[in-house]
Amino acid sequence: MKMTWKLLFPLLAALTLGACSNNAPQHTALPGSTTSVAEASLPTGTSGSDRIAPQDLLEIDVFKVPDLSKEVRVDDNGNITLALIGTVRAEGLSASQLEKQIATRLEKDYMHNPQVNVLVKEATASKITVSGAVNRPGVYPLAGDTSVTQAIALAEGLNRLAIKDNVTVFRNGKPYTVRLEDVNQGKIADPIVMAGDKIQVHSSSTKEAIQDYGGVGGLLSPFGLLR
Repeated sequence: MKMTWKLLFPLLAALTLGACSNNAPQHTALPGSTTSVAEASLPTGTSGSDRIAPQDLLEIDVFKVPDLSKEVRVDDNGNITLALIGTVRAEGLSASQLEKQIATRLEKDYMHNPQVNVLVKEATASKITVSGAVNRPGVYPLAGDTSVTQAIALAEGLNRLAIKDNVTVFRNGKPYTVRLEDVNQGKIADPIVMAGDKIQVHSSSTKEAIQDYGGVGGLLSPFGLLR
């Protein structure tokens, strides 16, 4: 397809203006994204909530006691059942609180100074929203610790209109900026998302203009748009 100079000039103007407006809004850096990876200490346990809820899937690990190490789902009454100690109330506790409760029960009758670790692998009540320039926008459940890049992967990754180095995360109504390029290059840690976070991937107006004027398969030349 050929394009006259009369039509070409508006296109070039649109692309120039688009390039000037490519930058996504700049906000405060998301907590956890300003520290270098070498210095970062990302949280353990569930990223969605600090309280265990019914139907959460827990991974219980008792050091050097494989028979007591297992995955267990919290029942509808908020309890879990473990060998030796039986029913343990889990609902409403944080992972660290549940660790202490299990360790206290084990130490009382069975072992000295047990080392217990609890990881929330699936927080069923915790969800995030991923919108904007991703392949599958939507609401997704959190399963254990989930970073910003992992959350975008849940939405099947960035689409071809995305600005790859700038994402806005809305947390409790406040916007934060995460630069994906800095994360990918190891300059900053990949921050952990929390339940209720809304992640917006901004699109490039320049790429949108190119798509509107012939799609990504077209090549712009001084004589028009070629395919």
